[in-house]
Amino acid sequence: MGTSYDHYIYAAHMRKWATENRVTVLRRGERKPRLLDIGKAVAAERGLNAPSTEAAYGKVEDLFNRALPRLIDPMSKPTDRDWKALREYAVLVHDRYPVLRGLAADEHGLSGGNAMMVPNPAHWGSASPATNPVASLATSMDREQLKAARLQLLPLSAQYLPPMTQILHVGPMLLGDAGIHAITFHPEPATARAYVAMPLTPGAMVAFGDQIISDEEGLNLARILNLKLAMESTVVVDTLEAPVITGMVAEMWKHQVEPSGAGLPNSLHLWSRIEDVPKPR
Repeated sequence: MGTSYDHYIYAAHMRKWATENRVTVLRRGERKPRLLDIGKAVAAERGLNAPSTEAAYGKVEDLFNRALPRLIDPMSKPTDRDWKALREYAVLVHDRYPVLRGLAADEHGLSGGNAMMVPNPAHWGSASPATNPVASLATSMDREQLKAARLQLLPLSAQYLPPMTQILHVGPMLLGDAGIHAITFHPEPATARAYVAMPLTPGAMVAFGDQIISDEEGLNLARILNLKLAMESTVVVDTLEAPVITGMVAEMWKHQVEPSGAGLPNSLHLWSRIEDVPKPR
């Protein structure tokens, strides 16, 4: 049946990039970006989940949408409920990856679709489905039962994100259907600084980590996040001016026809010195 490319991006998230409810969109296989009215569907497939599941997803999305203005306002004081809404929404975005969700056309999903992959750098999969054990797991549970189980565990999964949540005011940021990413910096041989990062608005992103992010590392994280979003997404969204699409993605996609990662989230490791990069086994 092949890999699912259903292009799913939450409308509440996308509206932060919009001007008069319009954004610039580029899909793989299209030569030029085009304008899209957010009122139109972005998903290429219908019926990704049962109506009851979609309603439950909608509640998580609504809580995130209400919390976001307070989260991105430097003068505001977000509540614990706001931070909780952000973390649960991040898990929901992670759960939309095709290999974790499964195809709408297949009631049993894709190979590996039963894996409960908490969005933490230590638990994310490899880009190679042939060698990653998660990708070879048998899928036997009905996909709607699986989604119901994940929804029930969503608050617990949100707690397993790295503990420190930071909003970084950087930009311009890209939005894609591969929406949340694990990135690990290795400044020294014995030092690793791991983050789970997700764009929030054209000028802000969230990073979940174990330590405070310096200004320089925050800028590097934003740059790498945009690059990783472009590499793994099948559709990307930018503002009407589209600085990231026209300045990077359109040219990249001329040479990278298919998205990397086979729909499976993977952690990117960045080494400061080439001599510190581990040799392949």
